[in-house]
Amino acid sequence: MGELGRLYHGLQLLEPEALPMLENALACYREARRIDDLDWRWPYLEAFALETQGELAEAAARYREALDRGSGMTVALLRLAEVERRLGRFGAAESLWNQALEREPEQASALLGLGRIALDRGDFASASAFLEQVVELAPEAGQAHHALGLALRNLGSVEAAERHLGLASEAGIPLDDRLVQEMTALPVGSRALMRRGLLAVQAGALEAAAGLLRSATEQDPANLLARRNLALAQMQAGRSAEAAVTLAGLAELDASDAWARLELGRLLVEEGRVDLAVPHLQQAVDLAPDYLEGRLQLGLALMQTGEAAAALPHFEAAIELDPYSAEARYQYAAALAAAGRPDVGVRVLRERLDQAPADTGAARFLSRILRQQQRLAEAQAVLERSLENHRGASAEEGALRLELGRILALRGDPARAFSELAQARRQAPDLFEAGFLAGLVAAQLGNLEYASNAYGEVLGVRPDFVPAQLGLAEVLERRGRCADAVELLEEGRRRRPGDRSLGDPLARLRAACAGRR
Repeated sequence: MGELGRLYHGLQLLEPEALPMLENALACYREARRIDDLDWRWPYLEAFALETQGELAEAAARYREALDRGSGMTVALLRLAEVERRLGRFGAAESLWNQALEREPEQASALLGLGRIALDRGDFASASAFLEQVVELAPEAGQAHHALGLALRNLGSVEAAERHLGLASEAGIPLDDRLVQEMTALPVGSRALMRRGLLAVQAGALEAAAGLLRSATEQDPANLLARRNLALAQMQAGRSAEAAVTLAGLAELDASDAWARLELGRLLVEEGRVDLAVPHLQQAVDLAPDYLEGRLQLGLALMQTGEAAAALPHFEAAIELDPYSAEARYQYAAALAAAGRPDVGVRVLRERLDQAPADTGAARFLSRILRQQQRLAEAQAVLERSLENHRGASAEEGALRLELGRILALRGDPARAFSELAQARRQAPDLFEAGFLAGLVAAQLGNLEYASNAYGEVLGVRPDFVPAQLGLAEVLERRGRCADAVELLEEGRRRRPGDRSLGDPLARLRAACAGRR
């Protein structure tokens, strides 16, 4: 436990912002201290970590515990003395520095501490005596030169004071702390770097983890496990483009790695490059036909490219692999509908709802298929029944109300549609579509302020979403803010210069605004 703590602590020393590693180190030190109540190292290192966090009173207690356990290290006295000084307990600090000098008469850190205390007390002669020794022992210690300059100035030695003040800096006296120094001299080599990278991932320091794992792959390009973990760290850190490059390299090095192909395909889908993703996903399935996630991802990608019939066998295989996979059944039904067999898709989902009436996902997929078939009354009944049976997270209820609001709007009931969509917007703020549809219906009802806020919220999440830009521009025009509406659409064109969908609405709006002047 103690050594694991040192490893975490060493990583934090190398990456000062990685504070979660310090918390992990503290947890390990405390457990090590509990298990072995004789070893002075664990309370000492715990104290050092606490001091880093600014927990000075607790750090002082742990340093004293380390000394009580028999530590003969002068550095423990020096660290404790500095903590006591920072706590304002100057008598205790002075006593500790004197103890350190009894062990090591030329201990520069102790002399500096005593010199500073004497300076604070106004005993400039004693301060000067201590600090003269410090600058002789450690001429690079800029802090000692500064303190000595102040003491000499108060003693009237102006020329000497100016000389030392000219050498002043923030440089202190480094402690000869072997235990701490060892922590920064961590093992090297590809495997050691990989282990350190994995610890950094566990500690939540993803940037540090990516750097360590990248170094591991550079030291040993054949370390496939390091490459895999590097890709995972990059994905967790939101570096999709870098992760794609890493995964492509991994797939090239190991043609049998289905996971690399699957993850690469998934990233390409997220980036909208579905055509490029399909070959990688197909290779993943060819390499691992019984890989459920591979079947699902390939089926979904084929659906996006309009190849619903080609997606069907993969969803069927996914259901065979896991008969309890609700997602596989949802997508299978959607693929059936898209492939021209909507009645079969409806039957699959109705059978699912007969078995599990509380399955809100099945209800939403069924309502979509029914809506696409213009069977709006049936779709509404499915959603209302699901809401009656629903017991769970409000976000899922919000998704149901989003679908119900859409159906009600299509059925010509804007007032009730607005009620459902406004509630969906509150319950599921991550569903930007709820905000868009709520704005659309609110504008239809004449509630322009609500519509403006809803569209603005959508554009805050999806600034390139053209329907929301057009909707907000219309609302602004109706509220008499023609110039703002024109500026909004012009900004939309600047964001997407190749998109012609804003051209005609912008020209119409300019003409309408010009006619009002």
